[in-house]
Amino acid sequence: MPAKKSSAEATIREIEEKWEGSVKNHDSSIAQMYLADDFRGVSSKGKVMNNSGLLAELKKDTDAYSSTKNNQVDVRVFGGQFAVATGTSTEEGKDQGGQAFKRTFRWTDVWVLRQDQWRCVASQAMLVK
Repeated sequence: MPAKKSSAEATIREIEEKWEGSVKNHDSSIAQMYLADDFRGVSSKGKVMNNSGLLAELKKDTDAYSSTKNNQVDVRVFGGQFAVATGTSTEEGKDQGGQAFKRTFRWTDVWVLRQDQWRCVASQAMLVK
């Protein structure tokens, strides 16, 4: 968990970094820790997902990542209880067939502070060509 003394903006930025880093290691526990039970999101392929749907997608990922990195992350906090994070993520590696890839996604995550824990309640991602 992020340090309690950090600002809301810094905490969410830290969570976003951990989340993207977990993609490289196929570690869905980070997403599971921060996803709200009532989460709704839209994947980069246009698929609407709830909490369990997103976790299932993460678990079935077979890509081998050499690098995952967030860029241009902007966090805006409203009233100390609600935040919107936007940014890009670049992922490099090889797919299951051995084909090299480098993908960039632009994303928006919506966060709500519930019982002193930040939870992601909504997300949308798109592949940038």
